[in-house]
Amino acid sequence: MRILLTGATGFIGAHVARALIDRGVEVHAMTLPGASRYRIADVASQLELLEGDLADASWVRDAIGSIAPDAAIHLAWYAEPRSYLRAVPENLTSLRGGINLLEALARGGTCRRVVVAGTCLENLDTPAPTIYAAAKAAQHHLAGGFAEGSMSAACAHIHYLYGPWEDERRVIPMVTRSLLRGEQIDVTDGLQSRDYLHVADVADALCRIVESDLTGRVDVCTGMPVRLRDVFEEIARATGKPALLRIGALAGSETMAWPATGDPAALLSTGWRPRYDLPQGIQETTAWWATRDRINQRRNRP
Repeated sequence: MRILLTGATGFIGAHVARALIDRGVEVHAMTLPGASRYRIADVASQLELLEGDLADASWVRDAIGSIAPDAAIHLAWYAEPRSYLRAVPENLTSLRGGINLLEALARGGTCRRVVVAGTCLENLDTPAPTIYAAAKAAQHHLAGGFAEGSMSAACAHIHYLYGPWEDERRVIPMVTRSLLRGEQIDVTDGLQSRDYLHVADVADALCRIVESDLTGRVDVCTGMPVRLRDVFEEIARATGKPALLRIGALAGSETMAWPATGDPAALLSTGWRPRYDLPQGIQETTAWWATRDRINQRRNRP
């Protein structure tokens, strides 16, 4: 089986690339020109890498024609921390890239299956939807429209995740690395509930969805949310530095009203089950960050 993967250098994409390699499929990975490949450095030789911009419709058509994929997993999207939710030009550019890809896949004639990455924020009414959520929802609906032909489509509504290679500016890496360094860190009260998955479990879910005949919305979640406060406390236990974690020292945020979980029934029908519970996943992720930071410290020594 020949699978096209976009966003292969990203947090989720790098784990999906590994999961597909483990399944023995032929993986063609699209990346932006000059994009850092540090997340896939150890598996790059096992991927067919192709540099280009999805916003360039002619390049996308030519690329799809040369690859002739049997299926595709589309993850590429603007995801800069703290700005991705409201970055209008960047989200519209990402949407145009998705449209170009879907059109090329439908016209190419070989792709029988496409999975696009969605978000739990797509159906959010209160507070008002962000441009990120609106653009993702538009891509979801367009994928369904293209699927009227011979290409079936599913939209994986990914909830909350963590794990190795996450952007260090996001909350779980920030808390983990601060505690590992022995630094005090202030966080909110963490009373909002979230359905967290280890990124490797998310990658396995995406692979199972592309292998299945599911169509439409597929929630990637457990159906059993936990409080963010519990995640913070799990990190404190894993690092052995609970005294340095100041829960409630920061004000809450708009994310309190965001969805906690979804319905995992469709995903579970594929045979998927998470391999990590929260304590196992946080323990493994903490150990990964500890090792990575030690390696970086050695490299930076004069």
